[in-house]
Amino acid sequence: LEGLITISQGDLDATERILLRSLRYPEVGVKPYKNLVSVYSQMGRLRDALPLAEKAHNMEPDSLEIGLLYINCLLDLAKADDVIRVADKLLIKNKNQRQLMLAKASGLRAGFRPDESTLLVDEILELYPNDATAMRLKADILGDKDSVAAVEIYNKAQAIVLKERKKPDIAMNWNSSLHHLRTRDFKKGWEYWELGFDKAVGTMGRNLIPQVKVLPRADLLDKFDPEKWTLICVEQGIGDQILFLSAMEDAIAEFKNLFFICEARMKPIISRSFPDLQVGLPGLLESWPLTSIEKNGFIPLGSLPGRYRPTIESFTNYKKSFIQVNGDLYVQYHKQLRDMAKGRPVVGISWKGGFWESQKKAKALGIENWFPIFERGALCVNLQYGNTSEDEQLIKDKGFEFVTFPQIDYKVKLDDWLAIAAACDGIISVSTALVHFAGACGQKVGIVMPEPQGPWILGIDDEWSIAYPNVAIFRRNREESVRDLVDRVAKVIVT
Repeated sequence: LEGLITISQGDLDATERILLRSLRYPEVGVKPYKNLVSVYSQMGRLRDALPLAEKAHNMEPDSLEIGLLYINCLLDLAKADDVIRVADKLLIKNKNQRQLMLAKASGLRAGFRPDESTLLVDEILELYPNDATAMRLKADILGDKDSVAAVEIYNKAQAIVLKERKKPDIAMNWNSSLHHLRTRDFKKGWEYWELGFDKAVGTMGRNLIPQVKVLPRADLLDKFDPEKWTLICVEQGIGDQILFLSAMEDAIAEFKNLFFICEARMKPIISRSFPDLQVGLPGLLESWPLTSIEKNGFIPLGSLPGRYRPTIESFTNYKKSFIQVNGDLYVQYHKQLRDMAKGRPVVGISWKGGFWESQKKAKALGIENWFPIFERGALCVNLQYGNTSEDEQLIKDKGFEFVTFPQIDYKVKLDDWLAIAAACDGIISVSTALVHFAGACGQKVGIVMPEPQGPWILGIDDEWSIAYPNVAIFRRNREESVRDLVDRVAKVIVT
């Protein structure tokens, strides 16, 4: 009862403390668990809510209200199979229940079952023709193949929301952000990209660590002092970090005193590439608020492009190398590879992971599709991170030579990985972090695109990267197999 009073007053922190105390009593029943899940959901703490939601669901497995809370947690944490299982059980007694059907459709999509998801969404729209959430989900699924068509559906769904609620659906606009960027509507794309920090988006958005959230956004201040220090922090993977670093020189020119926080494995590369940028490790964030230096606040690295790359021209006009390779390592690997090649072209390859991770299930990007590069006589260098022992054995069984560096963990020793990539004559790769690293240092790269769409930066029909100077994009024609596509790329790169 005390918890219900504090939650009605909007004090979520007090409610959390009170409800946690109530859970000490064995006879407490299901209500405190259910209410605490609701509190954590409002706080954006779905990971904390999940075990409580699961317990509540097990206590009352037929409760639709509790089941939906549980499913919401599972969806947010991408537990697709569990979502489908729970939704199916509840749908037995709640046939055609809209939220359950939507949850199952979302789970099917997250579980890489888009055709089943599409069929269910169409069924939902037959029952509920103006359901904006179903439209958004249809756009999400369609967007995997056709962002232009997806944007049209997002706009239609958003119009329904505005008419009914008198305000936009933040999560829907966030979902559409990358599609707007892919279709080169940078104005809406970057505007909606910033919504990734909103609580309505949840953990699927842009997540900042707590030490940063308490600081003011320096790029949103009416005025900032270039003599004071501004913190730049990351919230994306290393591939996106490199892409967003393409705008770092603009930020240094405007804000002057910048302190960039990055992982230890990235620090040597960034320090060498941006000598006017102070670079520190994440541990600094603990003491940053306590330091005596004068500060403006912070800027998320992923927000720099929205400030400095508002048009295609602002990308292409800047298109140049901006990452420096370790010179000593480059010389070492360049000599080693040339000695092994004996005059043959040296081609680095990476065939899985990144944006195309889901393709592994269909074997669409199996190493056998990359044999045309070997067959053309190139000395192929393994630039694929992770365990590739099975693929290496298959290549060996076919009688091909394949250069590997088993002593180097590419995920950790990024300096070596970058130097090896730069030492090749060219690279053929699917869209993964390697493309960003190699492209940013000026290396010649051919991107293999087996599906119509890839990451937003590759656009809809771009043939060359708008961000990197020597990165060509090869899209599969309808009549081509993936092997034929790789062979077409090899004709250009292996020269």
